Amino acid sequence: MLAWVIILLILGLVALFKGADLIVDHASSLGAKLRLSVVGVGLTVVALAAVLPELTVAVMASARQAGDLIIGNALGATIFKIGAVLGIAALFNPISIHKGTLRHEVPFFFLYAVVIYFLGYDLLLTRQDGLILVLLAAVFVWYSIHESHQSFVSKFGSGYVRSHSWPFIFLGLALVVLGAKLFVDSSLVLAAKFGLSEFLIGILIVAIGTSAPELATMILASARHKAEVGVGNIIGSNVLHIFLVLGLAALIQPIKIHPDLLIFDFPMVVFFAILVSLMLKTSQRLTRLEGAFLVAGYIMYFVYSIKFWG
Repeated sequence: MLAWVIILLILGLVALFKGADLIVDHASSLGAKLRLSVVGVGLTVVALAAVLPELTVAVMASARQAGDLIIGNALGATIFKIGAVLGIAALFNPISIHKGTLRHEVPFFFLYAVVIYFLGYDLLLTRQDGLILVLLAAVFVWYSIHESHQSFVSKFGSGYVRSHSWPFIFLGLALVVLGAKLFVDSSLVLAAKFGLSEFLIGILIVAIGTSAPELATMILASARHKAEVGVGNIIGSNVLHIFLVLGLAALIQPIKIHPDLLIFDFPMVVFFAILVSLMLKTSQRLTRLEGAFLVAGYIMYFVYSIKFWG
């Protein structure tokens, strides 16, 4: 039994990386067809696909009233994407970011962390809070598509561009979603054998597992000097995870929040969002040193979580 779980875990990782490989290879061509910039593809198409695993987990957990798993997944995945994913990618190659992304999308990056902190301050995400979050997700997607389209047209004109990337993009997305499901399900089985708490499973195991698509995409994009796809993906998936995933879960079932989360975990989300925003705004890039700092910060959070919630 345990051997089969490990085999499925490995198969999930293989599917994740192969799917991410296809997405990175064909994102630029897809952007041309949609008349979106490459960053716009990362912020919308790729990001929406990347949150599908989290969305599936959140909806299922909400229906079963597993609020700790939902919140743990949301907070853990957010911190993992900012600290570990961006940090590791910057260690491969310093990451530059487009001025338009700094001006238009990075403010959303900061806004989502602050909004979720204040909505959760009363220790409950109500259905009204969920509606607010879903509406903010819709605004973010519309705004990102609009700005990306304007940027593309101003640079390349409005002519229709042919592309044969759709089949490869869909195949990549299918592999990513399938791989994430295999990875998450296998991880949960393994974690249960060690008697971990529901919140700890959400904040570490499920969060890392459902964020594996972004990690795979970002590493491959950085290694191929196409990090703008990955950066857009990280910003978009983080914003959509908090706004769309938590919003839909709260609409299904109000989510209770543990008081201890407001002491450290929620502030850590805000801290990482502010830190990365400042790093990007100062030099429009993430250096290897800054990447190492982000990874070290996530490792400290990882260790703290095991000690506090274990």
